[in-house]
Formats: sequence, C-alpha cells, structure tokens
Amino acid sequence: MSGSHGVIPGGLAEGARGGMAPVARRLAALGVTANTVTVMGFALSVAGAAFVAAAQPLTAVVILVAGSLCDTLDGALARAADGGTKLGAFLDSTFDRLSDGAFFGAAVALGAATADPLLFWAALAALITSFQVSYVRAKAEQAGLSATVGLAPREVRVVILLLGLGGWAVAGSTAPFVAAVVVVAILATLTLIRRVTVVVRALGARETT
Repeated sequence: MSGSHGVIPGGLAEGARGGMAPVARRLAALGVTANTVTVMGFALSVAGAAFVAAAQPLTAVVILVAGSLCDTLDGALARAADGGTKLGAFLDSTFDRLSDGAFFGAAVALGAATADPLLFWAALAALITSFQVSYVRAKAEQAGLSATVGLAPREVRVVILLLGLGGWAVAGSTAPFVAAVVVVAILATLTLIRRVTVVVRALGARETT
C-alpha cells in the first residue's frame, strides 16, 4: 500500500514540502528545533480554533494558516537537522490529533451556539472519523503495513477547512465553512472505509499464505 496525498496532486504536495527546505535549513543552522516548531504549530492551532468558536473567521484563518505552515516546516526541519527522532515523530502525531480535536470541537461549539444542526453533526462526524483515519494508519503500521491510502489524508482535510474558513471570512456567511466541514466529514468517512478495507485484505492475505 503506497503513500497517497489524496485529492491533492502528488507533485504539488511534494513541491510545497520542497519549498520549505531552504527555510528549514536556515532555521536548523540557527539552532531552531523541529520539536519547538511542532509545539508552536500546536499553540497556533488551538488559538485559531478558539477564534473559530468565537465566530471570527478572518483571524482564525490567518492563525491557522500560520499553524499549518509550522506543521509542514517541522518535518522539513527534522530532515534538515538529523533526519528526525522517535520523540519528534511522537510529538508531531500527538499534537496533530490534539489540534484536530481543538478545531472540530470549536466547530461543534459554533454549531451549538448558532443553532446550526448541520454544522454541529458534521463537525462531530468529522472529529470521530478523522481520529479513526489516523488510528487505522497507526494500527496498520504496528502490524507492518502502510495505510496511507484514501481521498482525504490530514493535509487534504486541512486545506479544505482553511478554504471554507476563507470563504466564510469573505462572504460573511458560515455557509462555505459548513460546506467544508460536511465535505471533510464525507471524505474522512470514505478514507476510513478505504483504509480499513485495504488493511483487512492485506492481513487476510497474509494469514492465508
């Protein structure tokens, strides 16, 4: 099972990561560590989520874009410094899950505050399925498999949500954001089903050989 960037073209995703390399090398030379950037990205993500809950989309999207850049930069920094460590990988994965929880929790709170049942339930579904997508990947890797297939790995979900926030900020209506959350909930569910199916087939084939 090969890696996948989902609906984002592989060349575009790799190009974006490659563009971070010069910045990462400069920061590494200055003594900035990947773990520091990971923690900074998490703090920005939580702050951005708070502004989502407060219905301030413009501030939220600016902060969350900065947090997403940190999330991309920490991996580039790890590669530029020493190739990464198990501690760094653990922190990155843990803070990613916490960031997702903060964001979708904020969306659930916003749905409740604005009496928007679609946003409330879509955000709750996106929260559950997004966590399960990552969980299935982790369990697959524990079994010696790679489960990175599917339409919506985390980077795709983040891009869609940021576009939805941007649309909310421009239009002055939550409709683009609600649509983005609904799309993420659907794509995350499809990704979860795809990963479970692929892992089950791989494990079944292994056990019958």
